[in-house]
Amino acid sequence: MSARDLARSFDDVAAAYERGRPRYEPHVIAAIGEAAVGPRLLDVGAGTGRLSGPLLQAGYDMVAVEPLDAMRAILASNIGPERALAGRAEALPLDDASVDGAVCSDAWHWFDGARAADELHRVVRPGGGVVLCISQVRWIEEGNAPAWARETNALLDTLWQATDHPYIGGSRRPDGLEGHPGFEPIEVRYVPFVHHTDRDGMLAHYTSMSALASLPPGRRGEVLAELDAILARHGIDDADVPYRAELWVTRRRPGQAPPAGHPAAAS
Repeated sequence: MSARDLARSFDDVAAAYERGRPRYEPHVIAAIGEAAVGPRLLDVGAGTGRLSGPLLQAGYDMVAVEPLDAMRAILASNIGPERALAGRAEALPLDDASVDGAVCSDAWHWFDGARAADELHRVVRPGGGVVLCISQVRWIEEGNAPAWARETNALLDTLWQATDHPYIGGSRRPDGLEGHPGFEPIEVRYVPFVHHTDRDGMLAHYTSMSALASLPPGRRGEVLAELDAILARHGIDDADVPYRAELWVTRRRPGQAPPAGHPAAAS
């Protein structure tokens, strides 16, 4: 299955995405908002609003762009329909220099990075911040995952290996934005947080993963039953999952135009 088909599969599991995906704690939202500058911020590939919603509540004037209808319907219910726009990162439905900064949470790997970076260069005002967020489970990287997590990850890994997922098989780095002539060199910051969830929430999170969402309904149900059985066997009814938000932070260079011939030069 192509990366584009995998991305489209999220529209079939929008409710599970909203229910199960990790929520950033307030100190993470504060760090993202501060780095993005504000007050008017764009959330690109906003999904159901797990980043734009808390930023709006924190006082930022948010506008969010999401291409998938079912995801955008939940986004609109979270931040208001006037703030939830249909569109893609590669063709943002915004005027030139119309936002003070931009954010993106766990979505950049779905974009054509070069075209998305050019669009951010066009719509973000000179000096505005851009923050790309990646959520990482800490105990996997630290090698101290509990037994139930090792078992569920082993099952999920067999599905990931069968897909053409751009994050699993591609670069974790923000291709297109990193090294773009219209932006400052990227600084990476790490902000730890904890995702408090229960078994239903964990199963919703698994359901929202593209490797499961893209399966035929019958096979998807079988995999979810296997995952649920693992959690039940280990007596897992709730969990505090340690995460870290990996923030890739840059700014649009004031008065800096890309060199002639670069796609962003026209902006």
